[in-house]
Amino acid sequence: MATRIGILTCGNATGELDCAAVVCLADLRKGRGEFARYQGGEAHLVGIVSCAGCPTAVAPGKILRRVRALVEFGAGVLHLSYCVTALCPFIDAYESSIGAGFPGLKVVRGTHRPAADPEGFRCQVASLLGAPRPGMTDVIRGT
Repeated sequence: MATRIGILTCGNATGELDCAAVVCLADLRKGRGEFARYQGGEAHLVGIVSCAGCPTAVAPGKILRRVRALVEFGAGVLHLSYCVTALCPFIDAYESSIGAGFPGLKVVRGTHRPAADPEGFRCQVASLLGAPRPGMTDVIRGT
């Protein structure tokens, strides 16, 4: 029987840096990275959701709402994407909240194969997130 999985991605990576989870999906199709565990059977993707961005007091609740959508459509396993495992300082709290909210849902840390240099990956992403860019104030002020 096929394993039905969901993927939770980093809201900053998807929302701010335009990550489309292409490498996660490629490794899912090819059975690589953390998806290699499904070699004996098939893995069917139920859906992909992202976290709500770096947390506020209500972030764990927001994550539970998003994960609930995957569980209600049959996900039995939730993969925390590579960007979540490499970048998120709140991963333990999120994993704990998900485990308490959905005790039957298996949580796996990781999706695609890790970057060759995880620290370099973190530094590059931090640089991208902190890079100056125009905002609404610039548009309004014409600068």
